[in-house]
Amino acid sequence: MVEVGAQLGVDARKCLQGTGISAEMLSGDAVVRGDQELAVAKNLVTATGHSPGVGLAVGERLSLRAYGVWGFALLTCPTVRAAVEFGLRYLPLTYAVTGLSLLVRGEEAHLVVDDGPEETGLRQFLAEREIAVTAGILRTILDESPPSMRVELHFAPTSVDYAHALGAPVAFNAPHTAIVVDAAVLDLPLPQADLLTLTACERACRSLLLERCSPCVAQSVRTIIAEGVTEASFIAARLHLSPRTLRRHLAEEGTSLRHLVDEARRFQAIELMALHQLSVEQVAARLGYTDAATFIRAFRRWTGTTPAAYAGR
Repeated sequence: MVEVGAQLGVDARKCLQGTGISAEMLSGDAVVRGDQELAVAKNLVTATGHSPGVGLAVGERLSLRAYGVWGFALLTCPTVRAAVEFGLRYLPLTYAVTGLSLLVRGEEAHLVVDDGPEETGLRQFLAEREIAVTAGILRTILDESPPSMRVELHFAPTSVDYAHALGAPVAFNAPHTAIVVDAAVLDLPLPQADLLTLTACERACRSLLLERCSPCVAQSVRTIIAEGVTEASFIAARLHLSPRTLRRHLAEEGTSLRHLVDEARRFQAIELMALHQLSVEQVAARLGYTDAATFIRAFRRWTGTTPAAYAGR
């Protein structure tokens, strides 16, 4: 953002004013909080007179390499769908301020960018930035723009050539901001897929997420599940909660016990296949499934494909 500001004639000190960030911090490895990032964005948007296209300029500078292990993991996913699901699962590790979600409607898939905080006056800036970043990531992992891609923007047309910048047709005044592709694109294989590398990256992402997120019930439940405990009554007792209160806390945090158990089993299944080269039957037995068919159905529910297809065997 500071670099884009400099290109637009905004001094770095003006971008950083009142944010608690010094120019020296930008050249080091200091951690910038989300509220500080929003403060810089607000300074930049204000200094440029809320000009359209500033968010695009910032988003275009955020290549996949800027996201570290999270970005590298997306490259090694087996399909576009797996990359999108991985990206959304570990979204707190990115620069995204707004939420993103995947909606499949009939024959189309919509990767929707949530509206940003209205009170900050940053909605258009954030929408531009996130859509530019997402379009760039899709091009990178596929080595080209996804077939049939178009962009929907929830704001009115401006003098900015969004279609040229994003490399896709653009529709304005849409109900939401989103990248739209044929649903079949989700099942396209990625050229740099590597299950072993993906497994290692996911382990690193999980550790980073636990370090960065504030303590919550879901994290405590994940720790207990990792010990092999999956029964709600036992987990609730470990946390000194009733099963009903446990379910309520998890619902407030946007998850459920079943989701967390599935998440742990999915990770363990991929690890057993990738690192230990176990067969589907062996993995099913290790995870406590009655037979391979039951495990395969569960794996398809988690990932949208079979274990063999996911492993590329």
